[in-house]
Amino acid sequence: MLNVLFLDSGNTSHSLIAESILRASGRGRFHAHSAGCLSAGSVGDDVMAFLRERNLPVEGLRSKGLRELTGPEGPSFAFVITLSELAAATTSERTFHGDPVVAHWHLDDEEDGERDASIWALRDSFWILSRRIKIFASLPHGKASRHVLENRLHALESWQ
Repeated sequence: MLNVLFLDSGNTSHSLIAESILRASGRGRFHAHSAGCLSAGSVGDDVMAFLRERNLPVEGLRSKGLRELTGPEGPSFAFVITLSELAAATTSERTFHGDPVVAHWHLDDEEDGERDASIWALRDSFWILSRRIKIFASLPHGKASRHVLENRLHALESWQ
């Protein structure tokens, strides 16, 4: 199984949604993680309810800080996907276990750890992430070269 980290500013909505989507669509192939580059926040009831309404896995889903996953006992990542400008900047300063392919899938409505958890913002983020993650999960991991995977992941940033 390949470890995938979704990293955003606060790990309170987008990265948690991405983790849940990949848990559902990548069963058996991926182990999804999420974290925030700022200290871990709290997951709103609205985000959890939103995921439950879509029958997405929420068991064990919680907000985590990046240090929790990059410490000495942290997993080795195959992919790190950032979802905010701050998270992208953090990846250039941080070393991850493994030699992960890093992609930047910025979502427009998240800036500097602020969260817009309105139902409309959650829906928009969910559909964007859902499309990108389903394509990501269908890529020929293990068969394609690192260069090909990097190019395909970078191309997904523009998918809305």
